[in-house]
Amino acid sequence: MAVISGFRLIRQTPGGVHYFNCTNGQVDYNPGRKYRLEKRNAFDPSILHQREEYREDSFDLQAILTPEEYNTLVSFITAAGQLYLEYTAYNEVKSQFPVRVTNLPKCPDDLHEYPEKVKFSLESRYVGSPGYIDFGIIVIEDDNDFVTSN
Repeated sequence: MAVISGFRLIRQTPGGVHYFNCTNGQVDYNPGRKYRLEKRNAFDPSILHQREEYREDSFDLQAILTPEEYNTLVSFITAAGQLYLEYTAYNEVKSQFPVRVTNLPKCPDDLHEYPEKVKFSLESRYVGSPGYIDFGIIVIEDDNDFVTSN
């Protein structure tokens, strides 16, 4: 399990790209490998045949947030669109995963007065390598018009 400091959540919608940065957050990364088909050999049950490998990684995120930041986080991760998790790992390597929320953050303070530690979980399923998307370059196609922003 790798522990990474700081993360950024990215939500891609048809209307644009939205960001939630958390520099004081912590990411606990648990990689997992699974197979779509697993079958025991008919002649020797000690042999297991595995096919169609895919990755199922889990991320446990925690951060100390103010009540306003907590409300922003909850509305960000529950909004429509594709959610991505991005962080900088060892040797300044940026990693980015398409994720879905498995555990929502619990409200730490009922009165919403003090900053508290918030924990929530994400899960990523993919085949091969998730790659890296540069959201800084957006190309919008509208019939014959192309709009590019940097």
